[in-house]
This record gives sequence, C-alpha cells and structure tokens, in this order.
Amino acid sequence: MNLLAIDTSTEVLSIFGSTGSKTMELTRDIDLRHSEQLIPLVDWVLGQLSLRPKDLNLVITAGGPGSFTGLRIGMAFAKGLAGGIGCPYVSVSILDAYATRFSLVCNSFIAPIIDAKKQRFYTALWKGPQRVSEYLDIPPKEFRLLIPRDQSCILTGPHAHLLKTHLSEDTFLLDPSYRCGAAPLLAKLGIEKFQLEGPARDDEGPLYVRKSDAEIAKNEL
Repeated sequence: MNLLAIDTSTEVLSIFGSTGSKTMELTRDIDLRHSEQLIPLVDWVLGQLSLRPKDLNLVITAGGPGSFTGLRIGMAFAKGLAGGIGCPYVSVSILDAYATRFSLVCNSFIAPIIDAKKQRFYTALWKGPQRVSEYLDIPPKEFRLLIPRDQSCILTGPHAHLLKTHLSEDTFLLDPSYRCGAAPLLAKLGIEKFQLEGPARDDEGPLYVRKSDAEIAKNEL
C-alpha cells in the first residue's frame, strides 16, 4: 500500500511515506511553521519514494489533541489531498500514536504528553496495551494523583520533559526519545483503523479536548 502519514499537532512536524517495500521518514522541529513547510516537505518525501500524489492509496493525519492551528492545517491538507486524488484518509489520536511505542512491550503506565499551555497538559494513561483513562487536559498536580505511588509511569511525547520538571518522584521515567517523530506510529495505527472502520467521515474534525481561547471568549460574551 502506498501511504502518507503526517503529524502537525505540535512544533515537531513528522512525515512518513511508504510503498510497502520502501519507507521514508522526515522530522523537523520547526516551531509551528507548518503552513510554510508542509507541502514542500511532503513533496520531498514522496519524491524519495518515486511516488506521485495520485499514486497514494491512503492518507493519515494526526487527529489531536495539540496545537489548534497545527491540527487544522494537517487535517485540511489531508482532506484536500485525499479528495483531489480520490483516495481515502483517516485521522488518529496523536496520544494513541505516542503510546504505542511502549504499550505492546511493557506493563508500566504510559503517558504521552503534549503541552496544552497555561500550566496544563494533554495526556491519557495506558496500562500496557489498554488505555485506562479518557483523553485529558490536566495540570501537573492532578496528573500526579492518577498514578499509584508504587507504580512506575513512562512519560513520552514531545513535551514529556516539561511535565517531568513538576514531578520529583523516581517512578516517573522520561523516555530518552520523547521528541521523536510520530508519523510512522500514526501510519501503523491508521492502517489498522482504516481496515476496521473504513475512511474518515467528510465532516470529521480534530480532537481538541478543550475549547480554544476564541471559543471560550465568545461563550463569555
């Protein structure tokens, strides 16, 4: 299967392409300049695989949570590309993708971490392969209470180090590769989701977890 997976949910832009027999991965820490960089970098990845956009069989994008602007850019790109070439697309929670790095190989708690700003973090908890919490928007003090004191928890994802600074206990373990690109993981989960559920609905939007500042301000008027 020829596929393209992109993650624009944070400043760590990640792109992954595959022909089935050959793969290409690109990660750039670009400070949310996705609108400038996404299209030329996708073209480069496809070029390395000798693929044209019309050769793709599936497009996969990070569905959130994360940067509101980044998610909208990624989903608009995926919908536009898939619609233009007539191939399906799916979106996958970026928290699911980061968790899958460990969920099949360890029984510890696993917490992918994305900075939600204002001293809060987007996360969810896995225990081995099972997600055991809702998707959360939570401050460090409340996060600490989620983990039993006699249990260890692996912190991963692009902002795991920020949460770790609030957690002094030795049971919170920082993934050394916490800032690696997630697009290959999205690709794996995206294929599985497509096989089980089919393509995304036309009206499917990002998983924001919480309202944007603009929406909050509008509701307060």
